[in-house]
Amino acid sequence: MPFKLTSDFIFGFLTEAAAGNPGPLIEAIDPEVRWRIGSEIKDDIAKTGIYNRAGWMEQVLDPVQTKLKDGLKLIPLEVDVFGSKAYVEFKGEATQNNGKPYNNNYLWVMIFNEHGHATEIREYLDTGLVREVFADN
Repeated sequence: MPFKLTSDFIFGFLTEAAAGNPGPLIEAIDPEVRWRIGSEIKDDIAKTGIYNRAGWMEQVLDPVQTKLKDGLKLIPLEVDVFGSKAYVEFKGEATQNNGKPYNNNYLWVMIFNEHGHATEIREYLDTGLVREVFADN
């Protein structure tokens, strides 16, 4: 049976990630995904640029997590699916190491292949807030 993208599929891996189990999210992302955060221009502080899955984990996720006291809690808000494309809105909540809140809003535009893996992600967020986290912690 061919893969059919649904909002339940997306909410499934986001809910698991929100509960502290990122495995299903990572599994849903193709290792060679083209993951663009904000701009295509690489910025090591704001974390903009283009990444594959390993690059995102090593250069974005891991460094951000070290600046947050108890990690980033992802809260799914809305998912809209159109064919092989999903628009995923969520918020992230955390406390920075300096005690300030880190509350960011995210929108991922995700393109999935016939195997149920995201091959492209376009991520939109407040990169100024990301920059602040790295400057102040």
